[in-house]
Amino acid sequence: MNDRCSEPGRSPGNHAQIEKNRIRAGRRASWLGSRPETGEPAGLPSVLWGGYSAALLISLSVTFAAMPLLPYLDQVNIVMLFLLAVVGVAAWYGRGPAVLVTVLNVLSFNFVFVPPHFAFAFETLQSVLTFVVMLSVGLIVGQLTAQFRHQAQVAHAREERARYLYEMARELSGALVAEQVVEIGERYVEGSFRVKARLLMPDDHGRLQWPPVQPGKPGVDLAIAQWCFDHNDSAGPGTGRPPDTPSLYLPLKAPLRNRGVLMVAPGQRRLPLVPEQRRLLDTFAVLIAIALERVYFATIARDTLVKMEAERERSSVLAGLSHDLRTPMTALIGLTETLTLKLIAEQSPYQESLNSIREQAERMAFLVDNLLDMAKLQAGRVWLHKDWQSLEELVGSAVRMLEQALRGHPLQLALNPELPLVNCDAVLIERVLVNLLQNATKYTRPGTVIGVTASAATDWLTVEVWDEGPGLPAGREQALFEKFARGRVESAVPGVGLGLAICRSIIEVHGGQIRAENRPTGGARFTFALPLEPLPPFEADDEPDPEPT
Repeated sequence: MNDRCSEPGRSPGNHAQIEKNRIRAGRRASWLGSRPETGEPAGLPSVLWGGYSAALLISLSVTFAAMPLLPYLDQVNIVMLFLLAVVGVAAWYGRGPAVLVTVLNVLSFNFVFVPPHFAFAFETLQSVLTFVVMLSVGLIVGQLTAQFRHQAQVAHAREERARYLYEMARELSGALVAEQVVEIGERYVEGSFRVKARLLMPDDHGRLQWPPVQPGKPGVDLAIAQWCFDHNDSAGPGTGRPPDTPSLYLPLKAPLRNRGVLMVAPGQRRLPLVPEQRRLLDTFAVLIAIALERVYFATIARDTLVKMEAERERSSVLAGLSHDLRTPMTALIGLTETLTLKLIAEQSPYQESLNSIREQAERMAFLVDNLLDMAKLQAGRVWLHKDWQSLEELVGSAVRMLEQALRGHPLQLALNPELPLVNCDAVLIERVLVNLLQNATKYTRPGTVIGVTASAATDWLTVEVWDEGPGLPAGREQALFEKFARGRVESAVPGVGLGLAICRSIIEVHGGQIRAENRPTGGARFTFALPLEPLPPFEADDEPDPEPT
């Protein structure tokens, strides 16, 4: 069994006494058939014969010790000595040896101390009455003493169980990782029941993992353990599933889900647990399961806190960087426009290079705007300036902004002329359309068709931006909306992966939804939906028009 000397918080002075108590409790609660109520090792014949042998020796000792006292004491006083022996045997060895010593004492008293001496005399009524009364009193005293002994042992066993549960709960409350919970759980189960224990933990896919190989640990039937985990039910001795399994498998049932399996193997022989031991083992399993669930959620909370702090720092850096870059980028674009006009007038051969500089500056400015918008959306500092807008005007404005980028792509617009007005922030929705259209131009070859389709249902206005390009990576359609996520990690296409994340944030702020998918005929399709609101009532002018003069 595990050595308790390594437990933290234990002083050397009280360690020996605690270890002795645990060994005694383990003997009372052993899987080897002991009775925890009485502490008698029922499976050990030598101990039982030792009690009856002691009863025989005590009866003979009292008889030989009382023989010299016969001239000085009455028979009533000698009977008290025999009753005292009955009480002692019942207190030390239990009910069976007490009955034996009672019968032996009655026969010895009649044989030695009742006339005629050294012969059994039952001729007179007095001798028969003495025999019956002495036997009855001895049996009653022995029974009462054994019952008091039994009650004291039950109380002590309950105190031991409560102490074990308290110590285990105290150590589990301080565990920070699952490995500590496993070590504490195995140690206390082995120390409490004198068995071998293993804790099996599942992976992220719900499959139990092989425990690490340790000397002295029993083997594990992973198939039975997996069945126990999947069905959330126990298996092994006493359950009938399967009947030939020597080890007991218990699921670790936590409030939310199953956290693993506890395997308990007998130390020497295969004997079932008594109901009280099984209830105690179930309590141990519940404590371990709750500790594992607490550690799991503590790990999630710690990881979430780290991510939040990292995200906050990153948002602060992005906000400061984009704000400081916006002014020089605006100045750079203005200077390039001025130089372009001069070079056109002078018919300079450097006009083409200046146009390239201007395109790269505009792309950088667009990237800076995305960074600043993402920082604002992440910090929750966006206030919607809603108004009733026409989708045709929003699409037209986005197309005009990307006139240079869309020059090499045929554009197909399919907008229903009867589309209702939508209550939205025109600047933000225009940014969504610009990002989606620009994303289509970047990831498709020149000459690829790009289209915008819109339709209205009862409560939603649906807009689709599609293309006939290579499509989206399979299985990563929704992951593209995460910050700094790109379709291909290594790509020559410029960008940092913020455009789609900004689109999702803007649509969600408006109470809408956005998704990405591959078209059945080839290419990608980005669809977002905005909620439709009832139009405000039309307010007519009550004043009559002035008559023409």
